[in-house]
Amino acid sequence: MKNSISNSFAELQSCYDQLMSLCDVLQAIADFLPCHVEEGLCGRISSGLMSLLLTTHQLEEDLISSGLGLIMNAGEQAEAEERRRAGRLFDRAAAQVVVVILQALGEGRCRLSRETVGYQLRSFFCSMRRRITSEREIMSLIERAMEREQASRLPEEVSRMEKA
Repeated sequence: MKNSISNSFAELQSCYDQLMSLCDVLQAIADFLPCHVEEGLCGRISSGLMSLLLTTHQLEEDLISSGLGLIMNAGEQAEAEERRRAGRLFDRAAAQVVVVILQALGEGRCRLSRETVGYQLRSFFCSMRRRITSEREIMSLIERAMEREQASRLPEEVSRMEKA
């Protein structure tokens, strides 16, 4: 069980790494506006962003949500889940705006000012970076709680084996 959770956490960490890399690219785009942004780059980001984000959100719901009970009481867990749900909704909406902007930039038809484009990109990647950092901290707490729980069961398992 622990091994399968660890593998899934590794998959979630990989999604986070990919999102952080995308944030770095979006920051570079925002920093260097109004320069031309290569159409292929815009296309690759805009075509993969939503899929990666949805995969990440599903893994968070499957793994982190199920582990919150190890580190929080029921009231804290409900509040945390509501905040996380709102965060995921914001992520999706902001990512959709980024996709539309990147498609327009790539096609050379973006009518927004460079300040507006920069603001929209920064809004997404700053929020995403903060949320990933927070989710990683929660994951770390869950993993430590799982290790403590497993270690506390070890003496019971040894005792049962000795009696058998």
